[in-house]
Amino acid sequence: MDYKEMNKGNNDYNNSQPTDKHESKCKECEAKVIESSTLGDCPNTCHPKFPHYKVPVVIAEFTVQIDNESKIKLCEQAIEIKRIRKNVFLTQCRLIGKTGKVFISGFVRKNIEYATMDCYNNSGICGDIKHTTVHVPFQCVTELKNMRPVNIQANPVTEEIIYFDEKSMGRNMKETELHSEEYFNERVYCELVHASIHEADIVKECEKINSMPVEVMFQEFIEKEVICLTIKLLQNQQIYDYQPTKYPECDCKDKEYYYKE
Repeated sequence: MDYKEMNKGNNDYNNSQPTDKHESKCKECEAKVIESSTLGDCPNTCHPKFPHYKVPVVIAEFTVQIDNESKIKLCEQAIEIKRIRKNVFLTQCRLIGKTGKVFISGFVRKNIEYATMDCYNNSGICGDIKHTTVHVPFQCVTELKNMRPVNIQANPVTEEIIYFDEKSMGRNMKETELHSEEYFNERVYCELVHASIHEADIVKECEKINSMPVEVMFQEFIEKEVICLTIKLLQNQQIYDYQPTKYPECDCKDKEYYYKE
């Protein structure tokens, strides 16, 4: 057999292999510039007297009293309430426009520790200390009589320009021009400063223990409570080193709440 015929198979194999080490990885290069544009200059107007600060301004601080009554059922019968740990949470505190009315809602988280009865005799009672956690809701509406002005500006009416159509002898429905403006006001928000609760626990439905006439067992009780909340209303406002002409006048006595450099 000739030497060339012996190496024919090897030459075919070598010719089928990629000559470049990247040829097997890159099938086709798809990189390209999809779109390019040159942006023009956008003119701006800088106000000569812009605000020095933007800080939370106290609109009002008030204490509201909420009288609430609730009926609570424990997980099992108890002979005594040992302790009730209370925490106040607000779910809503909203000032409605220029009415001065504030809608308040929330709940009191109560962790109730109570003593249960497993066994008893003529001289003693044995049991465990258990707990129940409940959320007691409350809500009310209060009207503020003395508060600083809220910086709110309403949107003006949209201006519309229509054209006459000679063919239909009326409004041209194909062409119109509009002019509208929007003012994005800062929302008035609340902070809970202080909370106090005065309560009374009253057991109406109970069962007496025969061997101890003073002791009773109960599972439900009524809780009457007076909740006093001190709330602060705030709004982020722009503060100048001078009194702006469009800023509303303050009706209250304390007008010196503008910061100066």
